[in-house]
Amino acid sequence: MNSSYYAEIVGVAAAAASLYAAHAKTIIPLRVAAVIANALAMAYSLSHGTYPTFVLNALLLPLNAWRLYQMIGLVRGIDAALATDMNVDWLVKYMRPARYKAGEVMMARGEYATEAFYVVAGEVELVEIGQARGAGTFLGEIGLFTPNGRRTMTVRCKTDVEAAKIGYDQIKELYFQNPQFGFKLLHLIVARLQGNAELAAAAAPKPP
Repeated sequence: MNSSYYAEIVGVAAAAASLYAAHAKTIIPLRVAAVIANALAMAYSLSHGTYPTFVLNALLLPLNAWRLYQMIGLVRGIDAALATDMNVDWLVKYMRPARYKAGEVMMARGEYATEAFYVVAGEVELVEIGQARGAGTFLGEIGLFTPNGRRTMTVRCKTDVEAAKIGYDQIKELYFQNPQFGFKLLHLIVARLQGNAELAAAAAPKPP
């Protein structure tokens, strides 16, 4: 068999890996397939002298490898967190920083929910139940599961707030990638709903 035959096999394998990546349902297998596809496509392009395709895959390879490394690290962080307690401090390094002024509304009841927040420093108020929350509070995760995708509560900043936020798309990736993360998230939501219900019941006027 000549070298061109082997080159075509490499090309077919690259195409197969790309197709698998396009149909992968979770992120880690997708990124693994993408890395393999990039490497095989580079070899195929080099053997045929199609240098633009080679350069494209040479740029995509480290990007996919880096995303794969990040996701594996995040899943390991989830596993480590599950072995300790229910706080979400481990998630902060994967979130984007955000800052709010005192009096500013972080989220409003009834608006479409697209991301969750973590209070790094400062104090916020859950307006509907008149409760304050400080650093270490995770907010907005309930909106991910509401039937209409809208916020269930208004959160206003009582002080200047340093926060971090994460989009629901990334939360969904984590949810489906790691069932334990999904279980932990649901546990957190149920605890929050139960706490809010207890606060609302305590604040309700007592019958004479």
